Amino acid sequence: MNRFIGNLTSLFIIHFGMLHAIQTRAQSDEAKLEKACPAAFAQRARLAAKNPAPKDATMFTRPALRKELLEMAQQDQAVRAVFLKAVDASAGALPIDDPSRLAVIHEDETINLPKLKHIIEQEGFPTVDMVGLEGLQAAFLLIQHADSDPGFQARMLTVISARLHGGGINGNEYALLTDRVLLAQNKRQRYGTQFVGDNNQMKPRPIEDEGRVDQRRHALGLISLANYSCIMHAIYAREETQKSAR
Repeated sequence: MNRFIGNLTSLFIIHFGMLHAIQTRAQSDEAKLEKACPAAFAQRARLAAKNPAPKDATMFTRPALRKELLEMAQQDQAVRAVFLKAVDASAGALPIDDPSRLAVIHEDETINLPKLKHIIEQEGFPTVDMVGLEGLQAAFLLIQHADSDPGFQARMLTVISARLHGGGINGNEYALLTDRVLLAQNKRQRYGTQFVGDNNQMKPRPIEDEGRVDQRRHALGLISLANYSCIMHAIYAREETQKSAR
């Protein structure tokens, strides 16, 4: 598990946005989530046994690029950590112009996105041989956070699609970016990775051909939508309980 994307994000595909603060705190509380959603964790274990992690490189052909990507991802997470603290302090009512929120936007749009585009223009999309799995996942994290340029995300999805089998890109990453790109195009998501709050409940945003969503998820090695929803609801319910106790 890489240190940037985080345990639950990688395994259950929880996206950055309104739930990022919630899932970050939940990473250290997985035992409670397993108690709330035992079927999800059992299915995750079965899928992990069938889908071993891709093999990492032992040496990197572009160590300097790896270092740069890891540093960019580390800074990405650092500004978000400040933002999360501000969200906590405001009990979820952080002003839209709060400096910590603006710092995240600045990091994404002004610093990381231009730099990432330049890297890809010069080097192509990184490979495992070039930067290792951590470097590759750092690049993917930065692409996730490039929501201000959905066209760029769509182009990167084309590249990532070709790497899905054997190229260091896993089903979680592919599903997450696919759904983000589709929603940005005002289309229905395909894998149900993106949730939204609705009357104090979490529900997936509209899904194309929802009756077959678990077939598509299964093909990528993902837990069922029902099990994923259980995790989302458990995280959200605990967050709401914590807010009411403040």
